[in-house]
Amino acid sequence: MEMIYLFDVDGTLTPAKNIMNPEFARVFFEWQKDKEVYIVSGGSFPRILDQLGRNITDAMHGVFSCMGNVFYKKQPSTDGYSSWSKEYENQFSVAKPKLFFSELERCVMASEYPVKVGKHYEKRPGMVNFSIVGHGATAEEREAYATYDAQTGERKKIIAKLCGKYPQLDFVIGGAVSIDIFNKGCDKSQVIERYFKKALKTKQIVFVGDRIAYPGNDYSLAELLMKHDNGLALETSGWRETAELLKGKLFASS
Repeated sequence: MEMIYLFDVDGTLTPAKNIMNPEFARVFFEWQKDKEVYIVSGGSFPRILDQLGRNITDAMHGVFSCMGNVFYKKQPSTDGYSSWSKEYENQFSVAKPKLFFSELERCVMASEYPVKVGKHYEKRPGMVNFSIVGHGATAEEREAYATYDAQTGERKKIIAKLCGKYPQLDFVIGGAVSIDIFNKGCDKSQVIERYFKKALKTKQIVFVGDRIAYPGNDYSLAELLMKHDNGLALETSGWRETAELLKGKLFASS
């Protein structure tokens, strides 16, 4: 059976908000050459390009960024330069947006975590990415908050609170320090209905992500695939484990 491979980025192919390990990048680039591979990430397309590098990104068949709310499809090229077209883009909407973003700011003020560097929410196509420590945090500050969150479950508590106030929205654990927010149905699972529904009937689709457990941002896509005979989802603890997965028989098929 022909295979289609879907990969998350942060925590799966790269350290969170960081570039690929150079040796792993070389291995992954060689592996993907004869395969149908797509990215399904919460990050924006420019950030994904920065993290993976031009060679790897240009070898992809497509990139679903911002939780699948934007799809970039690679176009045929005769001049040696890759061309990407935006196939669709969803818009994020919420009633009384000023009150909503004020609610996020109140979550920041209520947090007992001592280090808050500002820029706590980032608007992206079809979604909002929210962080207590802030988007300007250094790698060390992000790691410290990730440890704090693992001990206290702060993000899960915030999600439970916000879900009760905004039932028309979904809130999931994003990367190492963030929460992804989007309209109901505008999560990663939408890529199946929008693009892979027909392919899933005749091809096996394998998704690799690091946040497959609920309420992670890979959960919805993993759950949908696992319900289908031709779908499979694998959870990884990071790029090193992903590198080991690529050595297995499941990833040897073209």
